[in-house]
Amino acid sequence: MIRMHWQAIVAVMLVGGLVGAGWALRNPVTYTARAELVTGNYSLPAEVASQPAIAKAGALGLELPAETQARIIASPTIVDVAAQALRLDDRETSALRGSVKATATTDNSFAISAAGLTPEEASANVNAVAAAFLQYRADIGRADMNVLAERAHAAAKDSLASAASLAGPLASAQATNPGYAAGILAKREELEHAASSAESTAAALDDAVKNFNGGGSVVRPATAGAVDESPSMLMFILLGLAVGLMGGVAFAVIRRQVSDRIMDRRDIMRASGLTEIFELGGQRDGNGSVQMLLRSVENSSAKLGLSSAQIAVRPLTHSNHGAAGLLGLAAGGHASLGSVAVVALRRETGADIARQLGAGRDSTPLSALTGHDLATVNSEIGCEASAAFGTAPTPTGTYDLLLLATGSHFGTGGNQDSLPAGFSGPTVLVVHARKDRVQDLEQAIGELNAANFPVVAVLMVDQAKNKTRKRGIGRSERPKPRNSSPEGARPSPAVRSGMPDVEARTTAGTKS
Repeated sequence: MIRMHWQAIVAVMLVGGLVGAGWALRNPVTYTARAELVTGNYSLPAEVASQPAIAKAGALGLELPAETQARIIASPTIVDVAAQALRLDDRETSALRGSVKATATTDNSFAISAAGLTPEEASANVNAVAAAFLQYRADIGRADMNVLAERAHAAAKDSLASAASLAGPLASAQATNPGYAAGILAKREELEHAASSAESTAAALDDAVKNFNGGGSVVRPATAGAVDESPSMLMFILLGLAVGLMGGVAFAVIRRQVSDRIMDRRDIMRASGLTEIFELGGQRDGNGSVQMLLRSVENSSAKLGLSSAQIAVRPLTHSNHGAAGLLGLAAGGHASLGSVAVVALRRETGADIARQLGAGRDSTPLSALTGHDLATVNSEIGCEASAAFGTAPTPTGTYDLLLLATGSHFGTGGNQDSLPAGFSGPTVLVVHARKDRVQDLEQAIGELNAANFPVVAVLMVDQAKNKTRKRGIGRSERPKPRNSSPEGARPSPAVRSGMPDVEARTTAGTKS
């Protein structure tokens, strides 16, 4: 299966490699650095901790839920501050926004990561983000403490002013009503004490504002030596090739399962029940191949009580441009077969045979038959041939073997391209691998057997293999020509070289 679809598999694999390369170009190699941050490790003066502004989020409202703080760390508000500190442009700032990630590891500890084109850049980015978050916390904490300090200062001033406003009433009361004066004096002392407490709180807040650094610290800053590298272009290409290979193999498997095309000998065997299956293409000697093929036909014909002196060669469809390859086998192996004639019953078939015989790289003894030899062939087949190629007849004026090439079974005219009325020999059906269908093969064998033209062997032509073989021959050294024509042969100008090497392979056995 892989051998049949290797081109598609390689194509899909290369496409996968190209996609991987394209993805790598769009996503250059980056480095990711990580830092760990802890918050809440700070203390405030007792005066601050006793303020009514205290909430569940801490004395300054900074200790929000861990997930919320993680989102704040990766928000544009924090990242933009870090970008300004790093002096990044708009494009670099946008890239930094997309690369920063923060996760809460505990209630007050966070893992921050950021990417960069170099290890140094990545570590600088993540450290800048951590510093920006601490600065954000410091700004919020200082602002809250400044508000509290201003309130304390205002409360102290109000208390002192109220205490001062009691000086006149206190003096009048001391002169006229000493008891009432004692109450006023106690109230003034209370206001002066409140003012003193407010001033103390304000002073403590002012001092805390100066020393507050955000209430956190970077316990493990990022370093250039501890970064993660993204996959390189080579890794993307290899990954693309691997995915493409798996996709190509999957495509080949699916196509093999659903396709009705004839792909190999097993398809023919299942459809026809024959084991006499031969394949054109290869490097085996043509003389031995034709002997094997025709001997198999002879044995099968004998079992059916048929004479194998005349063998019909019938292509399944018109697409079988290499259907006359079997005839080329006879061209190369005539010496062991005796007197051989290849007969075309249709003019188009005759032209095709002439082209194949003339396109080979080896000299061939087969030539166009005319005159008495052609008349002898016509007499033996019982009709007038459109074209005939062969050697000289036997001394008795007959031929040891006649190969009758008919039109395609499903081509123009179909079964109307029939054999001579008196023909009673076996039929070799020619199929084209990768193009002909199993259903057509089953139908053709059934029709030919019903018409008393028993199919005793199938010849499979793989045009792709033949093309590959011809290219290989063109690159290699041409072999020496075969023996020249025997006496009596009349080579035609159109037929001066033999067929390429043709391999005929079969498995032992007869029709099942």
